[in-house]
Amino acid sequence: VSTQSTGRIPFTARNYYANQMYAGKPRILLFTKADLVKKSELDMVCQQISVKEAIPVSRTSNLVRQKRDLQNMIKDGVAMANADQLTIGKPHYTFFVSGIPNTGKSTFINTFKKEVDHDKNKLQVAPNPGVTKKISNRLKILNNPNVYIYDTPGVNLPKPENSESILKLAVCGCVPAHIVGQVQTADYLLFWLNKKGLFRYAHQCGLAAPSNNIIEVLAYLARRKNLMEKGKPVIKIAADHFIKMFNDGKFGKMILEDL
Repeated sequence: VSTQSTGRIPFTARNYYANQMYAGKPRILLFTKADLVKKSELDMVCQQISVKEAIPVSRTSNLVRQKRDLQNMIKDGVAMANADQLTIGKPHYTFFVSGIPNTGKSTFINTFKKEVDHDKNKLQVAPNPGVTKKISNRLKILNNPNVYIYDTPGVNLPKPENSESILKLAVCGCVPAHIVGQVQTADYLLFWLNKKGLFRYAHQCGLAAPSNNIIEVLAYLARRKNLMEKGKPVIKIAADHFIKMFNDGKFGKMILEDL
């Protein structure tokens, strides 16, 4: 079993029910979107989890050069299955990929599938959560050894401890921002950026200096990106754009957690 979480919120996006669901099965934790996080910070998180929970921790990004790391992770999983004698008499290995919504499960599988069948029948991926609706058919991802994988819907929900955890999930796209509120989600992101002294957003949004006023920030951004209607800034659309800029790495590499 490969359980996935986004490197941007490595603790908040964890599925803490997985320990019960996958008890007795070899398991690897994979942090996606590692290219959006400072390596030193993610190293600290991986070390902490690996020691505390005694499970292998890997990472990947959206970059093609990370494919070798993913292949090594699958080979580690094969070795774990062999060590637990779960594959005696079986000519192949099967992985389930699970995790909360929008943590890159289908993208992860497509990375391998492209090598095996030259990009045929790719799983559908999208920037919003909930695209995968059912467990996929078994997909072959490696030829030597023969490894198959199933994609699962994002039904393994996180365990938010408070309202701030829900806002973090909304910022990173693990729950739809419109459910929490686009402006409220953008406001929390602005609060976090200012709290950590990460002011790159000011230049990106066309501000002369950082601001604590989310409406001011979004109004400047709307004018800069021409998100206007009848001469007025469309604040909700600007909020969506502000959140997307963060998830695209426009504001810098960071973890949205207190380490």
